[in-house]
Amino acid sequence: MASIFSIDPLRIKFDALNAREQLLLVLVVGVGIYSFFESTVLLPQHGRGVSLQAAHALAQTQAIALRTEISAVGHSDGVLRQAQADNALLKQKTAMLSAVLGSIHGNAPQLGDLVRSVLKDDPHVSLDFIKTLPVKTLMAATPSKRDRTAPATSPDITIYKHGLELEIHGNYLDLLAYLNRLEASTHHVFWSDVTVRTDSYPRTSLRMTIFILSEQAVLKIS
Repeated sequence: MASIFSIDPLRIKFDALNAREQLLLVLVVGVGIYSFFESTVLLPQHGRGVSLQAAHALAQTQAIALRTEISAVGHSDGVLRQAQADNALLKQKTAMLSAVLGSIHGNAPQLGDLVRSVLKDDPHVSLDFIKTLPVKTLMAATPSKRDRTAPATSPDITIYKHGLELEIHGNYLDLLAYLNRLEASTHHVFWSDVTVRTDSYPRTSLRMTIFILSEQAVLKIS
């Protein structure tokens, strides 16, 4: 069965042409095929390539803008966190200052007598030694020309620390009970720098500093 799309007639016509006509026909057909290929394949591919390049450039621009915004937000957050930290520190200093000012004792208690009177309530705790410590300046008064509109972070008076160093001995539980009674005896006496050592069980020695705060540089506390 003969093919409907037989190329024999075309080949016969092509063979009837001379060499020059055949060459021209081949060129024309070649140009036509290239034009068809260019219009259906190359141009759409080129258009898609241009679109992809434009989309890529836009994405890069958006990414740069986003990084800039993130950096700005991060910087703002850092400034805010620092301001919050500074504010919290200022509040803490103000609270500590208020606590210290509220602990100042106008009339100095006799710390030595206080130590001995609390010891009388516990025959199992004995005093080894007690000595007066040099006076220390805890907080110095601020200059009189301080800006009154600024937050107060230090007092307008000088606060002095007057203390005694003492050592007592007894069993561990009796020493703890003594510290609790000493602390409960007055709200104006503080203790610090506690060191404990075991001499021979159950005997334990405890050395510590007790002190008061006062506006007076010279006080008789023992």
